[in-house]
Amino acid sequence: MADYFAIKRLTACDCTLFEAVFPTIDAGDRQSIDLDADVLVGRFYPNLSMEAVAETCNEILLGLTIYGPDAKPADCVTRAIKRGSSNKDWRLTGGLVRRPLDDPTRYDKIRPGDLAVMAFTGTGRPYRIDLILLSYSAVDDLAAIEALSPFCNERSMVAVTQAQIGATLRNATVSELHPVRMAAADTERDAATEDAVWSGAVGSAWLARHRSNWPMTVPELLKVKREAEETHWEGVGVANLWVATQVSNGRLKRYEWISEENTLTPCDFEAYCANGNRHRFQAKSTRGPFERTIHLSLAQIVMAAAGIPYRIIRVFELEDFNGKIRVSEDIGPLARTLVALEDVHTPSGVRADAFSVATDSLVWGDEVSIVWPDE
Repeated sequence: MADYFAIKRLTACDCTLFEAVFPTIDAGDRQSIDLDADVLVGRFYPNLSMEAVAETCNEILLGLTIYGPDAKPADCVTRAIKRGSSNKDWRLTGGLVRRPLDDPTRYDKIRPGDLAVMAFTGTGRPYRIDLILLSYSAVDDLAAIEALSPFCNERSMVAVTQAQIGATLRNATVSELHPVRMAAADTERDAATEDAVWSGAVGSAWLARHRSNWPMTVPELLKVKREAEETHWEGVGVANLWVATQVSNGRLKRYEWISEENTLTPCDFEAYCANGNRHRFQAKSTRGPFERTIHLSLAQIVMAAAGIPYRIIRVFELEDFNGKIRVSEDIGPLARTLVALEDVHTPSGVRADAFSVATDSLVWGDEVSIVWPDE
């Protein structure tokens, strides 16, 4: 997933990057796309000029993946972001973008006034740009251009967010398979990605169907997995606040945060009621809505089936250690059913690593909002 997004209205000079257009436009010998320094350095990469000067001789090599125009698939090349004589002069350059051998007329109709949606990947410095070209000459691009053009009313290049692009395209008649959807916030894609990271079959299948629009490289996959782990542990911290509150209000006598000392344990908390009965709790967290699929490991299912009440603390809409919580009833009966089914139907020597559980298959308590206390 990209880190920053911008929309650029192409000028005549910008069009000179493309071999097919360069000899037809009297715009000098730039062979580059101008990048607004206020956006690139002022908003996205404030340390870029320092790094470029010190380490890369004013030039940063990166992968450039071009989509479109007319919803054409990826054309992958290597180019560079280069700083000119001043910190205000930045360009996407590195040589003409040649005519693809399998589609030599692809870039022929790129003209000034067309749009480019730019997705920058990299935090300290960019290492990849996805350039989604939208041309007035392409029928499949017109709806997206009409929707996104207002962003560039006053400037040639403007920073935007995925949420802004998604909200703008929501009511536009843009195909679900159009590459511009890559730059739009998409709740269905986010849910599918989260599910796939936790080995969910439904999410993996959704991403496979949409792989042409939403490819995932190894660095992107590692980033998503890292973010999923961060979400998990942030959610466990929020769940700990809820469990501690149950002790302070007398609903529980005491508890232990098991996973804080042993991250491999199949539950996060063990708690005891006043009568001495023991309960186990496992936090399952998402930054999305409550309804997203819950994933349980085989070890968690086996522990839940053992007889001691085992409940899920569902942390959702999580942000900056604040979120909402609903707590399930004991999932032991469901766990025992899953263990029995696996024993009967799974071939000898083969075990499932994880189970996907729909939230509506469990019984839940009321919603509670958790706000992290001020220091």
